[in-house]
Formats: sequence, structure tokens, C-alpha cells
Amino acid sequence: MKMNPTKNTILVVEDDPAGRSLLRRHLSDYTIYEAADGEEGYELFVANKPEVVITDLKMPKRDGLTLFKMIREISPLTPIIVLSGVGKKSDVIEILRLGAHNYLEKPIYDKGIVLHAVKKAFELLKLEKINLNYQHNLEKIVAEKTAELRDELDARDRAEKELLRAQKEWEKTFDAIPDLINIIDKDFRIIKSNRAMIEALGADPAEIEDNICYKIIHNSDAPPPECPHSLLLKDGCKHSEELYEKRLGGHFAVTVIPYYEDDGNTLLGSVHIARNINERKQIEKEREIMQVDRLHAQKLESVGQLASGIAHEINTPVQFVSANNDFLHESFEHLDKLIDSYEKLLEATQNSSVTESLLNEVITQRDEADWEYLEEEIPRALRQSQEGLMRVASIVRAMKEFSHPGSKEKESRSLNDILQTTGIVARNEWKYVSELEMNLDEALPAVMCYSDDIGQVFLNILINAAHAIEDKLGRNPVGDKGKISITSGIVDGFAEIRIADTGIGMSNEIKSKIFDPFYTTKKVGRGTGQGLAIAWNIIAEKHNGELKVESEAGVGTTFVVRLPL
Repeated sequence: MKMNPTKNTILVVEDDPAGRSLLRRHLSDYTIYEAADGEEGYELFVANKPEVVITDLKMPKRDGLTLFKMIREISPLTPIIVLSGVGKKSDVIEILRLGAHNYLEKPIYDKGIVLHAVKKAFELLKLEKINLNYQHNLEKIVAEKTAELRDELDARDRAEKELLRAQKEWEKTFDAIPDLINIIDKDFRIIKSNRAMIEALGADPAEIEDNICYKIIHNSDAPPPECPHSLLLKDGCKHSEELYEKRLGGHFAVTVIPYYEDDGNTLLGSVHIARNINERKQIEKEREIMQVDRLHAQKLESVGQLASGIAHEINTPVQFVSANNDFLHESFEHLDKLIDSYEKLLEATQNSSVTESLLNEVITQRDEADWEYLEEEIPRALRQSQEGLMRVASIVRAMKEFSHPGSKEKESRSLNDILQTTGIVARNEWKYVSELEMNLDEALPAVMCYSDDIGQVFLNILINAAHAIEDKLGRNPVGDKGKISITSGIVDGFAEIRIADTGIGMSNEIKSKIFDPFYTTKKVGRGTGQGLAIAWNIIAEKHNGELKVESEAGVGTTFVVRLPL
């Protein structure tokens, strides 16, 4: 056996030593493994894995056909060249049918035949290896592509499942939202409605979706005025409004939000969200009622605080009316007696029976009546009584007007009249400590306002002014009193009222807190700290006006009220 691991390997299985020797010479350029029978040949094949096998058919121990089959089982691609000289032709045909590469007859004297057969065998082996490698690579590529495709299909399947899950979650979330939601396209068609909207409309989803929104919701042939969806289609912006829709169940805050194509530029329509605000509206209504009640209660509280002063204001003219009445009653008794004596004298004169005693009686009654005094005092008493009664009437009228709840709607009222009424009501608060000067612009037009609220504002400020002067000068100042000045006019298109006092004034710290609820610098029982907070709410919130304070400690304070004309 000849071995050369650097050359191509061939296993030669031949029981004839001469035949083996001949083949070895012919194949000197190859590495040769030699075996004398089939059994030894199989052992060498298993041990050395030769690339090509040349085997005789007729051999002891194990023939070439059996060896061929055994090699084919463990190495199907190994080229096998069959040698035969005395074997059966049927065996040769069988082995060729089973896949033998070539067939050579013995004895082989032509080297070229052997080399040609071996060369072709190695070329076949090379092609088989290339084909095997190609097939292996192809199978690998197919396997990789199959794996990639499987991964892609798995990923797509996962994505579809995730998308389906997300869609179901979105639909559940969409239907779970208590707000009423429609998705509406540019043609006002409802694309999608959530469960709350469907239930509110009391209709089947098929009746709602793909139908015109204003027909379904408002039972109208055209969008309502200021339709937020219409506005959105014009400018592509979010819009909100409040509306009342009986079919949906009352008051709603409606918001529309644009939605676009995936490119983010092409407007498709809007997401229409309607939130039920019935509870909020009810709370606002109750709050408004409470605010009205609170304002009226505060006004009555102010009136209550002024009650003793008002009673005194009424009592003074009533007292001198009563005194004048007593005077007139007494004067009437004297005049009645004097007239009686005159009538007696007249009757006696007509009968010519005048006596000295009758004349003395007339003279006595005249002296007792003191007619010259009565002639001067009776008209004066009547005038004083008339003035007193007018004073009482003006106070009662002012109190009635001031304490009346007023209209729930704004009305056109003269601010000058309200100021004058307030001055009368609060007179007993300011008359002891200050003079009240009013410079009211007669050309000031009436303004739309809640008159009782405005009167409350003026009263709070006027009482504060009187208290500020009292804090500075005392309750009964000796010498000159303080001064409260009230002016009205038109400034920058506003009706402006300025109430100034010469009181104690305020520091900057107090000014910064003066409109805070429950903040007060007054003693306990004299102020609640709500008056100016309520005043600010009335002017700023209810009338869209302005309430400002200007003050200097020790000098005085001016409150400025501005109301839109």
C-alpha cells in the first residue's frame, strides 16, 4: 500500500497482486490505499475515507458488489470504478444501475484509460462536492430566509394581535368615557360615536354613524349658529362653547379638536366632545342665589347697624313737629276763647247791649292770646313742621329704596341718585365727625347696573370714610370736623365716582390687603372684613368695572369706582 497524504486518495481493492501493481504504476500521481479483498477494502475505506474507490467484482471473503453497497450506505457520493474480467455481465449491469461511476475491463494495459476514468471520477467528485456545497448553502439560505420569513410572520402576527388588542382597548376606553364623543368628518358626517353619545341619543349605532351630525343631534337642517365644528373647519383650531340641548339632557360644554391624516397636514375632521355641566350650572345658580342673599343680608346688616342713627335722624324732626303741634294746639285754645269773646261783643253791639264787663273780657282774652306773637310764630311752626315731615319722608324713602332687594337684572339707573340716597341713609354715621360735600356731574348718564349692589358699595365706602375720620379726630371732634367729598363724572369712557376722606389713611401694607375677604383693621364688633371684598366683587366681577384705592397714612383715602357706560 502506497500513501501520500498530499495527493488525491484512491482505494484499490484487487485480489490479483499483479493487477494491483499495474494500477499502482498507472496511478503514481495519486495516493493509493491497497486491499486484497472486500473485507480489508471496507476497513481501509472506513479508516482513511479515500476520495475514489476502484474495486474488482470477483474477490474472496467479500465481493465487489457487497463492498459497493456497504460503501454507498456510509458515503453515497464517493465515485466507485468497477473492474471486471471474469465476473458476470449481470453483476456489472447491476452495479452500474446502483450508481457505479465507471466500468473497466481487466487486464488494463492502457494507462490512459485508467487515468481518464480516474480524472472523470475526481471531476464528478468535485462537481458533487460543489453541488453538495451549493445545495447546503441553498438549504442554509432557504432555512435562513424561512426563519426570517417565520420571524416576520410571527412579528406580523404579534403586531396584528397587538393592534387588535390596542383597538379593543381603545374601543373599551372610548366607550368608557362618560363624556359624549363623536368623530366627525369634513362633511359633517359622524364617523364614530362612543356609548355615552349613543345612549344619550337613544338610537341604534347604525342610525347615528355615517349620518349628518346636526340632523342627528339638533334635528336641524343646518349647523347651529357658531357651530364649533364649522369654526374648526375654517381655521383648523380647537374651539369650545357652552350650549343647551334638550335631546342630550341639558347643558353641555362642547369642545372640538382637529384630527389629521398621518402626514399631519391634511385635516380630516374633528373629535367632538360634549361634557354634561348640569351639575355645574345648578351649583352656579345656587351660588348666584347665595351671593344675592349674602349681598342683601350684608345690606340689611349695614342698615341694622345704621338703625339707631336713622331712628335718631327721624326722631329729631318728629320731636320738633310734635312740639310745634303742642304749640299750635295751645295757641288754638287761646284763639278759640278770643273768638268767642269777639262773637259775644259782636252780638251785643247788634243788640245795643254792650257792657263794660264784656269789653274787659274781650281785652283780657286778647292779652292772654298775645295775637302779635301768635301771628309771627304760627306760620313759622307750620313751616318747621312741614320741613320736619319732609325730612322724615326723605329718610323713609331713602331707607325703603336702599333696603329694597332690587332687580335681578341690570337696569338703567342714575348713579347720582344712588349717591344722594346713600348719603341720607348714612347721615348719622358721618354728621358728627365730618362735612359731606357732593359735586355730582348732572350730565352723567344713567348706567346699566344692579342698583342695590351699587348702593351697597357706596354705603360701605362712605361708612369706612366716616370711621376713618373718627379714628383720626374722635367721635365728637373739638373744632373743625373732617371732610368727605363725593364727585361723579365721565373719565375715559367710564362713569367715575370718587369718594375721598380726610381720615387716618392707610399704609401700603394695608392697601395691599384691603380687598381681601375678612381682612379688617376695625375693632371687634365694628366690622366683619367683608364690606370691601363684596364691593370689589360687585364692581369687578358683576359690572366689569374697576375699584381702586388711593391713600396716604395720616392724610386720607380716596376710593375710585369706575363703571362702563
